[in-house]
Amino acid sequence: MSLQATTQPRMYETVLNPYPRNSIMAPGFQQPVGFIHLGNQAQSGQPPFLGSPGIITNSHQGQGNTQVVNPAIGTAITNFKEEAKILGAIQIMIGLMHIGFGTILGFMNTVYGPVLGFASLAVISGYPFWGGISFIATGTLSILASKKLSPSLIKSSLGMNIVSTFFAFIGVILLLVDVSINGLPNQDYWAVLSGKGTAAMLIIFSLLEFCTNCTTAYFAKRAITKTNRPVLVIPNAYTVSPLEPQLFSAPPRNDGHLTHAT
Repeated sequence: MSLQATTQPRMYETVLNPYPRNSIMAPGFQQPVGFIHLGNQAQSGQPPFLGSPGIITNSHQGQGNTQVVNPAIGTAITNFKEEAKILGAIQIMIGLMHIGFGTILGFMNTVYGPVLGFASLAVISGYPFWGGISFIATGTLSILASKKLSPSLIKSSLGMNIVSTFFAFIGVILLLVDVSINGLPNQDYWAVLSGKGTAAMLIIFSLLEFCTNCTTAYFAKRAITKTNRPVLVIPNAYTVSPLEPQLFSAPPRNDGHLTHAT
């Protein structure tokens, strides 16, 4: 009987990786840091997802990418999205009011023989009608821009709000002239009284439209300015699914035990 020391290699063992998963980098792969424009993302038809302040994630940038941006960018987009819907609805209502009151004011402009009606320069120029249509179109465009957040729609909304602001300013001047030139002795008293009341209502709605257009244009301008700024894209480490345990094969080990052979 002889005694000899032999070493028996054990079977390969499968053990769990003790290192954190987010610290494992893909071998030979390193994605460079780059800059992107948020406006280009919105043009692709998929607006950026707003996460925590200062962080915006987007699936177009690849797996594990994080865009580090100024929190003011997300705030500007969120403010425009919330405010444009409300202000757009107000603009549509004001446009409908202009068309309705303008029609009433036009009937008061009738002359009955020697008795004159309410002379309205605003009705003669057609302001209640083309102004009302402009306000409705501006409100509709603002609502569409707030839903889709497309840079082209936001810029169009900004332009229409500027145009409607100019129209509202002209309308206020025309209506003030209507109030001042009426009240002659040969005019119908009730027509003048009703006409001035209607003109005063249109003045109030025109001033409200002016303020609404300025506010919407302000939020649209901020959204355009913020989204056109480049932001820094920092790639995260290559990660695997956290639900699947990462396995690797350990090399064969020699436990140093001696075996006896007969």
